[in-house]
Amino acid sequence: METTELNSSAYWESEKVDLRLNPKRPVDAADLRDFLREDCGIRSSVVIATSGSSGRAKFVVLSKAALLASARAVNSHCGLAGDDIWLGGLSTFHVGGLGIYARAVCSGAQVVPMGWDQWTRDGSALVEAIRQCGATLTSLTPVHLSDLVGASVPCPDSLRGVFLGGGKIQETLVQKARELGWPIWATYGMSEASSQIATSLDSRVDWLTLLPIWECRTDRESRLLLRGEALFSGYAEKKGGRWSFDPARDESGWFVTGDRVELDNDALRFLGRGDDRVKVSGELISLSSLNSRVEDLGYIGAVVALPDTRRENELVLVIEGEGGECLKRFNDGLAVIEQVSRIVELRELPRTDLGKIDRLRVTELAWAAHSSHPTG
Repeated sequence: METTELNSSAYWESEKVDLRLNPKRPVDAADLRDFLREDCGIRSSVVIATSGSSGRAKFVVLSKAALLASARAVNSHCGLAGDDIWLGGLSTFHVGGLGIYARAVCSGAQVVPMGWDQWTRDGSALVEAIRQCGATLTSLTPVHLSDLVGASVPCPDSLRGVFLGGGKIQETLVQKARELGWPIWATYGMSEASSQIATSLDSRVDWLTLLPIWECRTDRESRLLLRGEALFSGYAEKKGGRWSFDPARDESGWFVTGDRVELDNDALRFLGRGDDRVKVSGELISLSSLNSRVEDLGYIGAVVALPDTRRENELVLVIEGEGGECLKRFNDGLAVIEQVSRIVELRELPRTDLGKIDRLRVTELAWAAHSSHPTG
């Protein structure tokens, strides 16, 4: 997707409603821009697509003012300046990629784009791009960092900061990356927050420092509630052939997220997704907890839930490569209700444009294998 205009102050000051949609994942956005402008009075905004709980496309509407407010907060918190050079590889139909350009416009820094379709698992393309432009900053996902660590790639001298986000962050992975010289800054954020909510500039990867721009609290279920000027405007969604808009906040301006967290003064610790729990034989099971176990055991994979007539859901472990003793290792020590019933092996797991495991597609592939392995 075109990034040239994102370097311009005129883009961020214009009243244009910009739909930044992934061309590889077509969604029905017909008449969305007209609906937002004419029916909702929305101007000067960026719209990106996300997946709703029903599987239908849901659109996150972000004002450019919110994106710039987030950018200024990140610049201040992390000491980003005009002499920095960003290697901007994350897609600009995600807030991670958009945030890079917003921060650069606010600070006067330079952005050198790099398409992640150039990514190689040995990290050579990234390192070469950093060396060619003398990049001081970039953003990576845990999948990208895992590739770099796996290939024992040392960090180029010019790089002074690497924002790491877009998935669960493993302390052991970050430690190995730091031993190779990669200056990792662990982050926590979401599309609805215009990017970052908390970022650690020290060695911590669990408790991350909240950006001062945010007011945060939790409810009885430990779900994070957010309020602040970088919050999104709301969700747009097509239902029954008609567009609807939901501001997604209460009368006091609080947005209830789907994430469970713990708060301690100016720090946040991510606990898991609040909406990832499924019922197995009447008991609620956290997929986040089980997927953390997959990573802790050193596997590349995901636990998914498939409908089961007897138990409501069947837990299946989908892994990249050969399973071997994986089933026994994974289930060892778990309560029977949490154990996976079988393994689906894939030569390579499908991934999103940010390099994260595409859990929706993984679930589809596991379901496709379901008919040849009936249960219940």
